[in-house]
Amino acid sequence: MSNFIKTSSIYVFSSILSATIPFLLLPVLTRYLSPEQYGQVAMFNMFTAGLASIIGLSVHGAANRRFFDKDVTNTQLARFNGNCLFILLSSTVFALFVFSFFYSQIANYLGFPPVWIYFGILNVCCSFLLTLRLGQWQIRGKAKLYGVLQVTNSLVVISFSILFVVVLHLGAEGRIYGMILTGVIIGFISYCTLIKDKLFLFEYNRKDINEALSFGIPLIPHVLGGFLLLSVDRLLINKELGLEMTGVYMVAFSLGSALNIIFNSINKAYSPWLFARLKENDFNKKIDIVKKTYLYFAFLLVMSLLAFFIAPPLLKVMVGEKFYQAAEVLPILLIGQVFFGMYFMVTNYIFYVKKTKYLSYVTIFSGLINVLLLFLLIPSYGISGAALAFLIANVLRFIGTWALSARLYSMPWALWRS
Repeated sequence: MSNFIKTSSIYVFSSILSATIPFLLLPVLTRYLSPEQYGQVAMFNMFTAGLASIIGLSVHGAANRRFFDKDVTNTQLARFNGNCLFILLSSTVFALFVFSFFYSQIANYLGFPPVWIYFGILNVCCSFLLTLRLGQWQIRGKAKLYGVLQVTNSLVVISFSILFVVVLHLGAEGRIYGMILTGVIIGFISYCTLIKDKLFLFEYNRKDINEALSFGIPLIPHVLGGFLLLSVDRLLINKELGLEMTGVYMVAFSLGSALNIIFNSINKAYSPWLFARLKENDFNKKIDIVKKTYLYFAFLLVMSLLAFFIAPPLLKVMVGEKFYQAAEVLPILLIGQVFFGMYFMVTNYIFYVKKTKYLSYVTIFSGLINVLLLFLLIPSYGISGAALAFLIANVLRFIGTWALSARLYSMPWALWRS
């Protein structure tokens, strides 16, 4: 347990530092970009979030899970990773081909320049390499290397963004240029370190590809459901209220996402630790896991209540006056993120038993509920309605995932019966 705490603290510290760096950029961007320009950046981020379900097909998760299979050799792992890269390249080419026919129409609908479509494809491809690199360090317990690359990524993107937005006055395009250049540089570093560590063997193997796809393809609805939960709100806000309100909403959402980053970091340390203990199949250890999970839930719920008092004044200190309206929705978004953090603690069991297709059902359902609520609430309550829809959908996602994980993998959740 002490090793878990040490590893987790490195992940959390590096993630907090990594998250703090963009927050230092937020006061700058909200003073150099108008709400409309910030809205354009938000729409680009929404587009790339949707692309993530197509490019790479989420097979980086399969590469991580493969590490925990019994009697797998380093050569087999490297070959599996190489075939995952083949899938990445094939899906990227497919995306370029498909979007070449109607990239202009999509860009006009989303409200940004057509060339950003190709920027988005490039960015998602590079992000896959970064995610794969970080994942391979995570499963091997190399938290320090993970943290260094994560923080470096944030430092590079903030440096380029300041150069293009503040120094060269390129507006929203400057912010996008900063993101793309960072993606290319960090993606190249990720690829080179994977090669250096001999984690790529480029030998086509149909069995590896089928196994990776059998893990990743069922996750496509899951990723799309996550898109419906986390990104489609800005599309509907843009269409109902305009780019200006989209920008205001995204400032609040960006601040709320700090919790998401922390929860992800804790999960990166927690999931390998959990998988190792589940592999032992010790009932007493399972009881201990459940007790700690409940304590974590209680801590998060208490922290969410404090958000109503701390978040609004904090936001007004950080952002420009044009974005003050974001303070109205920030507490609601923070509570939604808390339930997202609780979701992480129950979803790992589904990944452990490799039943990811069932997880997709829950995510799609909660995502569709989110869309329905957005249509119902935004016209009457504006961005506050969007935040409330996000909260309700995340509560449903947490409850549904917990029920599913309990069905697929037996854990003593009812401690009073143990």
